[in-house]
Amino acid sequence: MLFLPQDKLLRKCHSFMNPANQNPIGSLSGPALLLQGAKLLWHSKVRWLILSPLLINILLFSSLTLAAGQWLGGWLEELISQVPEWLHWLIWVIWLLFAGLALVIYALSFTIFANLIGSPFYGVVAERILIIERGEGYSPSNTSLLQIAWQSFVRQLQLLGYFIPRTIAVALVTLIISFMPLINLLAPVIAGAWAAWSLSIQYLDYGAEADQVPFQQLLALGASKRWQGMGFGFTVLMASAIPLLNLLALPAAVIGGTLLWCRDYGVKT
Repeated sequence: MLFLPQDKLLRKCHSFMNPANQNPIGSLSGPALLLQGAKLLWHSKVRWLILSPLLINILLFSSLTLAAGQWLGGWLEELISQVPEWLHWLIWVIWLLFAGLALVIYALSFTIFANLIGSPFYGVVAERILIIERGEGYSPSNTSLLQIAWQSFVRQLQLLGYFIPRTIAVALVTLIISFMPLINLLAPVIAGAWAAWSLSIQYLDYGAEADQVPFQQLLALGASKRWQGMGFGFTVLMASAIPLLNLLALPAAVIGGTLLWCRDYGVKT
């Protein structure tokens, strides 16, 4: 695949952008971006591309969520039953900590697997959204839909290669400092910041790949506007932790991330 130099990419996006969207999206919050993505879910150009992975994820994750809920509920009951009677006042604390940890793990796991399943569709969605956003004058690559789907799946594997070892390292750091008084207050901050960064790169990548931007260049662009991207990533993390809502939140995040990419990362302001 041929990649565009960054300056040419910026000029290309600027040239084909719709007049109504010439202002960068930097002023919009993460929830606003996710809402814009949700509004475009049923657009005629992407509707069937959203429905296909959505049906697959509903079948897969409804079964997995039910099984995981039953297993975790039984495990929590077993854990609480071993708490001495004089410490029963701590049970609600244990329950809250366990529920919070379970939601974070569920959100991250759901995001990883749902995006891997949906990646062949979402790559095409991102290209269609760029066409909608940039107007009829925009001419995407002549790559076939099958090639776009395959390239998107391969790109997801590249993303996992970047995320997995670093996520393990962050998990080890947060585990270690969680045993240090006062310093342990930083543990959720570190974990949350990494999750927000990861998800921002995850969803910016669909637009970046459609524009044939290499992954390392995407990381550099993401770092240049880190806080804006992480605000969007944190919003997606929260939505991903809510069963049923997360089924629509992830494709909405694909669209929202593509809009963010086009309007504020791939455009010279």
